[in-house]
Amino acid sequence: MTVNDIHRTAELDPAMIKDLMVRLEGTVADDVRLAAAADIARRFDSHIVGLFLNILPPPLPADPDGAGVFQTTLLLQEARAAGDTTMELLRARLNELDLPVEIRRFDVFSGEIPSVCAREARSADVFVALRPKSVPEEPEPIVENVLFGSGRHVLLVPPGAKDKMSFESVLIAWNGSREAARALAESLPYLKLAPAVVVCVVDPLPAVEAQALLGTDAKHHLRHHGIAAVLHHVDGRKADVGDALIAEAGRRRADLIVMGGYGHSRLRERLLGGVTYKLLHEAPIPLLLAH
Repeated sequence: MTVNDIHRTAELDPAMIKDLMVRLEGTVADDVRLAAAADIARRFDSHIVGLFLNILPPPLPADPDGAGVFQTTLLLQEARAAGDTTMELLRARLNELDLPVEIRRFDVFSGEIPSVCAREARSADVFVALRPKSVPEEPEPIVENVLFGSGRHVLLVPPGAKDKMSFESVLIAWNGSREAARALAESLPYLKLAPAVVVCVVDPLPAVEAQALLGTDAKHHLRHHGIAAVLHHVDGRKADVGDALIAEAGRRRADLIVMGGYGHSRLRERLLGGVTYKLLHEAPIPLLLAH
């Protein structure tokens, strides 16, 4: 294969989204998740994997006459039977999408849900979820575990999102970090759909030469991928970085914000860093996070 053949193959087969995962629970929240997942799947001719985690009741304390064990067995049987019913409803709901779909079911205790989501997301290209602290919402531990534990990106849908996911205008939050680079790489399939892409650098201090050049490398990298991004520096001295990014996304009428998910693990008290936390809870448009 010649170099030209390789280039032609790359042009015909760019980075794509082929498997996307979405957690389903049999509630109205599924409608929002599935609407976003279906929009993405149709754009990329993707396979949707519905993840159904059927919650089991915790075991009751043991007692001398064995009543606790007997009652626990009954409760487990009821929970599994209820899961069977929900499973059939979810299967019918997925089949309505007229897309390649599958559903994975796991019977788990409630405390296991975040880790199971992270584990299963490793075999998908993207985990589509709701933004935490919204209505409806995704539990924050699920988002954190998938973000930090799956090696895949999370695409979070805010409340009041448009009926159709759009990737006409994308804002990339860039600070030159490893996490920002991961998010940039994960976002390439979406960026290839976007007529307008801006690499946004928020300058919290007066610009020096190194800071003024920050983002140029990312812009050139995208150009090599055939993406005509522009670089824009925002004065962040008078605003929180998160607020500045949200304001710039609004000014540019962006459809998607791409950002590295930052965090620390000090006894897991607060995994998410300040800017990540701000965007995670307040971004008014879909948010792509990668760590």
